[in-house]
Amino acid sequence: MPQIQTLSSTELDNRKAMTRNSQSVRKTVAIRDIQLINDTTIEYQGKRLEITKDAFKGLMKMIGMSQTFASKFEKLFNPETKAKFINQMKNAMATQLNEITIVLSPTTKRVVGFSKKPTDLISHERFISLADRLVDQNGFEITNWGVDANNGSVTINAFNPKAQFGVDGVANEVFTAGLTMKNSPLGGIQVMPYVNRLWCANGCTTAMASESYALKDLSADSMEKFFEHMQQLRKNSFVPTGFQDTVQQAVNTPASMQEMKWAHNQIKRHVGDKADNWIPLMENESAYTKANIPIMDAKAARSNQSIWSVVNGMTHVATH
Repeated sequence: MPQIQTLSSTELDNRKAMTRNSQSVRKTVAIRDIQLINDTTIEYQGKRLEITKDAFKGLMKMIGMSQTFASKFEKLFNPETKAKFINQMKNAMATQLNEITIVLSPTTKRVVGFSKKPTDLISHERFISLADRLVDQNGFEITNWGVDANNGSVTINAFNPKAQFGVDGVANEVFTAGLTMKNSPLGGIQVMPYVNRLWCANGCTTAMASESYALKDLSADSMEKFFEHMQQLRKNSFVPTGFQDTVQQAVNTPASMQEMKWAHNQIKRHVGDKADNWIPLMENESAYTKANIPIMDAKAARSNQSIWSVVNGMTHVATH
């Protein structure tokens, strides 16, 4: 059975340094001083800045315009007219929203979002302190620590080696429970259960609503509620509610031909024609052909593989 790889203390120090260096730059400005050039560019004080798709969507939402309406407007007119119209709406909002905060990635130099209040943002330094506290309190070991330069977010996967468990009806597999901790410039801190499968050394984050928690600020009241939530997770050894039922359902549910084809295409990009070794798509298509049964609806047509088997094939390729 493979062992879960963890990060050394030296590597953790490197990741912390990377995280601190990726701290988003924030600047609060008058909303009138921002001019939209197009969906990917704004201008501020004569300087043009590239913005991400999410930042553009956030700006549209902030001024009360839906993405759908903006797209339809461009089809009826042109990009220049759309930008002019959006700027007019933005300026009209200045009476209600005088200032906004631009959130800029220091690595990509792109605007990753806009915020109404600069106090809505939690620094990576505070996040690291909170993560260290959770790791120490729960005997966690860290298996992944990633920094996304595109949106300025950081994600940590940690697990407790003593929190191993199995699933009834699933042989030769051991799961280890823990936490995924994330901080993003606009979403704040998010914590959710993390489950690592020892069978393939491939961890997975489970975003089950009852266990996921978002921390928007670090006030005393918010922190008290946050640690109350962590206490509840600790009582259940961080195993997500309903996880076993979800796995058992995947084991007992046949994958459709459409699901098999999608999974096959995903791994074929990496292993070519060997994809059938893990996702036997050709075998299943041949069986339908031999039985003289046309696949009219790939969603309804069943394969001889379970959802769990298809997932195993994909994670095996991803791991190796």
